[in-house]
Amino acid sequence: GRRRAAELGHTDLGPRGSSMDKLAKSFVILAAIGIPIAIYHGYDEVTNFSAPGTTICNINNFWSCGNVFHSGYTTFPPHDGLSLFVYGLVWFPLMLGLGLWFTRQKGGINGAVMVPILMVGNVFTLYLWYLELGVIHALCPVCVSLYVLNYLMTAICVAIALRQE
Repeated sequence: GRRRAAELGHTDLGPRGSSMDKLAKSFVILAAIGIPIAIYHGYDEVTNFSAPGTTICNINNFWSCGNVFHSGYTTFPPHDGLSLFVYGLVWFPLMLGLGLWFTRQKGGINGAVMVPILMVGNVFTLYLWYLELGVIHALCPVCVSLYVLNYLMTAICVAIALRQE
């Protein structure tokens, strides 16, 4: 309850005695930011770049979502899997839900649980970096922004885990 929250350094006591410290808030905000970016990414790919603001994603030949999307390397597993944007559409709402659940039900994000989960996403981004830099020779700016969000959420959860030891 409130005593445990105070011990963990939580300052913003909410309804039902739950609390959310600055790190937990940051995690939840980053996960929430990932949702509209993932939606934009999916919409842009599905509509074949007819979305408003598409030039944001196609800066030049290297920074180009279009070059990445048209590369033939946009499914996982390769060639017969789901479109890569689907993973982002699932991942960020899942992270938001877990962040809110831990905060509301457990009094704070459990870093020891979240770090391994987030590392799955980070390992996956290593594969995506390999494809974009090593095979396609182009980077999707929207994709990179999603990778960075996941790295930041991981760093937050590492900090939480270290604080909880």
